[in-house]
Formats: sequence, C-alpha cells, structure tokens
Amino acid sequence: MLQKRCFNDNHGRAIVTVRFCASCGAVVNDRIALRRCTETRHAERRRDRSTHCVDCGVRLLQRG
Repeated sequence: MLQKRCFNDNHGRAIVTVRFCASCGAVVNDRIALRRCTETRHAERRRDRSTHCVDCGVRLLQRG
C-alpha cells in the first residue's frame, strides 16, 4: 500500500539534513540519531511554523 506524501520537499530530496518531516512528522532520514529536545527548542520550531519537531518528531501545534 502506498503512503500519501505530504507537501514538504524533504520526502523527495536525495540529501535530507533532518530526521523527521516538519509538516507530517514522518521519518525522512533514519540515519540521523534521535535527539532529546527542550521546550526552548520546541518554541523555536513553533516560531518557524513547524507542525512537528524535526529532531524528535513530537507534534508541536494543535489542530485547529
């Protein structure tokens, strides 16, 4: 079964510098180690308008 890709370009790139997709939270590069994040780091990601953290995959924004 094919999984529907989100609109984020990280899904189609040959070289991806983040572990998780900022839009859907899917793993886009499993070679990057999973990181523990702080609330400060998550606040930075929210300001960047990311829905998910690219380091740990946690959902940052509530659906509205």
